[in-house]
Amino acid sequence: MSEINVARLFEFGKPLKTGKAEKPVPASKDVLIKVEACCLVPNAHNLMTTGGGDNFQLPELPCVFGLDAAGVVESVGDHVFGIKPGDRVYVDPFLTCGTCHQCRRGRKDLCINCCLRGYFAQTPGGEQMLRHYPLGALSQYVVSPDANLAVLPPSIDFPTASRFGYIGTSFSGLKKGGAGPGKTVVINGVTGTLGYAAVAIALGLGCIKILGVGRNKERLAEVAKMSSNGRVATISTEDDKDVVQWIQEQTNGVGPDLFYDCLGNGGDANSTRKLIGALKSGGRAVLAAGGADGEISQKYSEAMSHDVAILGTNWFNSVEVDELIALVDAGVIDLSFLRHELFPLEKVNEAFEFVGDRPGGAINVVVEPQK
Repeated sequence: MSEINVARLFEFGKPLKTGKAEKPVPASKDVLIKVEACCLVPNAHNLMTTGGGDNFQLPELPCVFGLDAAGVVESVGDHVFGIKPGDRVYVDPFLTCGTCHQCRRGRKDLCINCCLRGYFAQTPGGEQMLRHYPLGALSQYVVSPDANLAVLPPSIDFPTASRFGYIGTSFSGLKKGGAGPGKTVVINGVTGTLGYAAVAIALGLGCIKILGVGRNKERLAEVAKMSSNGRVATISTEDDKDVVQWIQEQTNGVGPDLFYDCLGNGGDANSTRKLIGALKSGGRAVLAAGGADGEISQKYSEAMSHDVAILGTNWFNSVEVDELIALVDAGVIDLSFLRHELFPLEKVNEAFEFVGDRPGGAINVVVEPQK
């Protein structure tokens, strides 16, 4: 059995250690991928430092961490069709059982046995799934179910593809909220990993006005420049301005069609509640800020008369990621805002320190396990 290089986490809050592992062999419906890029985001640093708390079950230690991957197919199982060695692929880490009620009704994003490979689970079934696929993407090779692979065109490089977990989450959320031609959208947490992507996607989908809410003024100015014709406007919560009033002014008193909330860890749900109230009647709010604290409440009469749908979004499905890839390939969605910071596997701890400083949503921190 040949060996491969991996980075293992032995203790939460401690540096990873590089070492060797046995090269995995794909089962009949699995695919073996040579990992060229593994994306790191600030939440990965949080999980490694804290262990995730009571709501998240991380892989058993020592573990090979690492969420989103992109690479080249090396071999396939006997029952794999449509995927072949040499294919360039994005590896979706969201693993599902395929047999629970939610999976069978087409809502794999709500699978009761799901997990994010090499990252965390939240149910006993998800923990079992984590054990079945123990290698995360901080490894030279990873095994994945064939259904979790999306073939990449030559126009999309591996570092960009390795960011598709978070780009895809925003794509799914905006689609769920009805983003499209002629729509106006508010993005809360616009300077984060999900926020930058949401702006690029909203522009590509034809939204006529994107209103970004954040704190860092330098990054907000950068976000505003993602459109050359004034379709993007931003406001800082650090300024002495009423954000809701600003939104009303920007929409001529009508309110936006869609509110996409993607605050980072520690976000305040009270601000989310206020921004939901700024929506036009019949609008939609999509919540993607998994680390936000607090409650969202409305009076019964307000909920009835305002008629705003409040939706959650956790991930994306295979149809959505294929559509996303096609739109990026065609130049409809422009991801050129990404600035890649590349690290070899032996410098994985430097990569985690870098992303832990929250460099902003335009920075794509990538570990390259083959280097």
